[in-house]
Amino acid sequence: MICIFLMIAIFIPVIAAEQSGRPADIPGGYGMVQQAGNQSDRTEGSPPAAPKGEAVRQDAQGLRPVTPVDPAHLREMIRSREEVMGEGVQTLPPQAQERFRHENQVRIAVFALLAAENMTGIGPLVAGVAREYNASVNAQWGDEIRMEERSGIMLVLFGGDRQTAERISFQAEENKRRIEEIRGIILTSSSTDPALSSVLLEQLDQMEEEQRRLTERARIEVQKRGVFSWIYA
Repeated sequence: MICIFLMIAIFIPVIAAEQSGRPADIPGGYGMVQQAGNQSDRTEGSPPAAPKGEAVRQDAQGLRPVTPVDPAHLREMIRSREEVMGEGVQTLPPQAQERFRHENQVRIAVFALLAAENMTGIGPLVAGVAREYNASVNAQWGDEIRMEERSGIMLVLFGGDRQTAERISFQAEENKRRIEEIRGIILTSSSTDPALSSVLLEQLDQMEEEQRRLTERARIEVQKRGVFSWIYA
């Protein structure tokens, strides 16, 4: 028993230091955008493209069409961006390829939703919610990196990063609500071209799939047990 308490006394400060380095738990996740982007410079298997978190915002907003485009043109733009992003992922390890493939689909989806801002009367409403989703998913990706970079000794002693996993799960629920809000706007609009509605609804499917993936990733993290996991039980 004395040995156990000595080990606790040694490692509790380590946990406190790790916890103190985390950003505040902000429901909207806006404070994580820049930090998520910086991680790509040092994360193994990162793509040669721009940093992950910041790239989503820049990619979607900076390349958004400034003039209206028709649904067929938008679909072609989506296909073109899928090809370009797919080429950058091919050089990554298999595990990294899978993750970045999901992230790139979200990049493209947000891009398409923001493009609709200039195409239809519901565009500004859709784009507004898409920007909220964009900020939130940036935060989730930043937290996912935190879980992946958790040290081996911390995993052995205390298991998964429960706090970060719970933050991802909370954001996932908020993002599911945002997706449903966008879907409702599209489906109830009587003035939107059906072809355009079809394109946008396809993008929502991609955004929804990413939230399912992140939810499952958080669930797995919570289930990781360590020697002293009972402390937080």
